[in-house]
Amino acid sequence: MEYRRRVPRQHVGWLGQYIVEAEPGSGWTDCEVVDISVLGVGLELFGSHTTDLVGQRLVVEVRTPVGTSISIRMVGDVRNMGPGRMGGARVGMEFVGLTETERSILDTLALMQVAW
Repeated sequence: MEYRRRVPRQHVGWLGQYIVEAEPGSGWTDCEVVDISVLGVGLELFGSHTTDLVGQRLVVEVRTPVGTSISIRMVGDVRNMGPGRMGGARVGMEFVGLTETERSILDTLALMQVAW
């Protein structure tokens, strides 16, 4: 059966850090935001999280590339997990708790087909 996404994703390749919300003492660990959509992000997580994170809430912080001073914080629930392309764990994270303004910004960017 062919898998089809609910909404298109845009490749971004942003480096960042993440933390498992239920394990705040574990500290921040490196990750890459592989792609993004209006519903969530695809991440490759590096470090020691080898357990199944499906259902866990992650907090992800990235600084956008090209020398800008914009930092983005994303919170979401892990919906799927598998092996990553660079030796980490590949997860799909669905956004949770977006404000009306944040949702509106994501929707507008999608309508404009902005290359994140």
